[in-house]
Amino acid sequence: MSVLNLRCSASVLFLLSTSSASFAEISAQDTWNDWKEYFKGVGYTVTATENQSGNTLIVKDMVFTAPGSEEVGTMSMTLETVTFRENGDGSVGVIFPEVSPVAINAVNPDGEKIDVNLEILQSGLTATVSGEPTDMTSVYGAQSVEMRLAGVTVGGETLSPEDAAMSLVMQGLSGTTQTTLTDMRRYDQRMQSSAVSYDITFVDPEGTGSADIQGQLDGLSYAGTNALPLNVVAAGDMLELLEAGMAVDGTFSYSGGSSTIGVVENGVDAMNAEMSSSGGTLGILMGADGLEYVAAQQGINVSMTAQDLPVPVEFNMAEGAFNLAMPLQKSDEMSDFAAGFSLTDFSMSDLLWGMFDPSAQLPRDPATLVLDLTGKARLLFDFLDPAAAVVSGDPNVTPAEIGSVDINRLQVTVAGAELTGEGAFTFDNSAPVGPPKPEGAVNLSLVGGNKLLDTLVAMGLVPEEQAMGARMMMGLLAVPGNAPDTLNSKIEINEEGHILANGQRIQ
Repeated sequence: MSVLNLRCSASVLFLLSTSSASFAEISAQDTWNDWKEYFKGVGYTVTATENQSGNTLIVKDMVFTAPGSEEVGTMSMTLETVTFRENGDGSVGVIFPEVSPVAINAVNPDGEKIDVNLEILQSGLTATVSGEPTDMTSVYGAQSVEMRLAGVTVGGETLSPEDAAMSLVMQGLSGTTQTTLTDMRRYDQRMQSSAVSYDITFVDPEGTGSADIQGQLDGLSYAGTNALPLNVVAAGDMLELLEAGMAVDGTFSYSGGSSTIGVVENGVDAMNAEMSSSGGTLGILMGADGLEYVAAQQGINVSMTAQDLPVPVEFNMAEGAFNLAMPLQKSDEMSDFAAGFSLTDFSMSDLLWGMFDPSAQLPRDPATLVLDLTGKARLLFDFLDPAAAVVSGDPNVTPAEIGSVDINRLQVTVAGAELTGEGAFTFDNSAPVGPPKPEGAVNLSLVGGNKLLDTLVAMGLVPEEQAMGARMMMGLLAVPGNAPDTLNSKIEINEEGHILANGQRIQ
């Protein structure tokens, strides 16, 4: 995700979920001023027309413009009207009209102009802010809030509503935001929505195909804290904002969801898919120390048919998860990183099994795949710099140095066999040319490997001569374990660069 898109996305969330009641003081004017300070603090320029009448401030033609560059273009958002009204009891209400147009105007690096027009439609939206100027609590709720695509123009060509449509509806929306002003602007946010539905349609401009995506999330919630610097710092430079204290720590969760995807090519159904899950979470942590994602879905079910597939594809799993943690800034010092994923209790339909195992010779127990890595690394460029994409795509430029890798868990369980492992390696990056020099060891254990190999040979999936070569390799790299059909192996790389298997040098 580019810096510009990240900033724009955060601003839209601010407007939809918290800005309607986030930063109010006793005065309506002070409330609007705080809005402006927020956007200026993340690099936007803000213009608007203000009209004060008694206890009501009406702000029209609000334009929030993000700083641009040759690499990422420019972007701006426009809101037509927002009303700030003093309630007379020390609180302020922020009122949106039933329909609020939002215009996003961008220019891509090729100079092509892109205009996106949205409409935000609300039903029963209420928002009230109370508290002290430096410690404010906002409460908001709505029967529904919908964001709808009203029009898209690319390079002067306008797409019709039939060619490009998008709708996102949040039902039963409610939430609170506590804002405190100390050395930073700090937000503690809670949001709930009984259901979120979406519908996206896109037609190929050539008229040869189309795609339709529909789905719903039930019981969506968000809880998190944010921090922003009080003053503008290097507007447009995300790295400067992070160094000034900008931070995000939040988690989205939902209790269940489903979606469908339909793709048509040349008038024929090319692909149809149905997916569902019993819940999931997405955690995001970003600050000067780095970026971290943690995501998981439970009770995943997928069913798909496609022109190029001879049978329907059906599979499910108890859980699918991934995590990623990495530094964001160039540094001379090593920082922590982590990466991992897991597919737990994966199973597929008998139709799929029957394509390569019609006589059911292989055990069809659920499969599991897990990899958990941590370690030390340092970036040789600033990841959020727009020029990073150019640097990372250059094969002659080394984007990072790895100092160490710990294999905390490796597990592959499939067709009656299981491979597990753990280990650790360090890397010497001092050589002026060539790859880093590793040193360390990994311990591996294979259970049921020979039986699986025998079954694959009997099925005709693996030729006997290849199986013989595999057995010779296992005999070279592994030793028998205490249990039947168990092989253990310790693969080491020593200080001299020699590779050893169970203490015997093999290279």
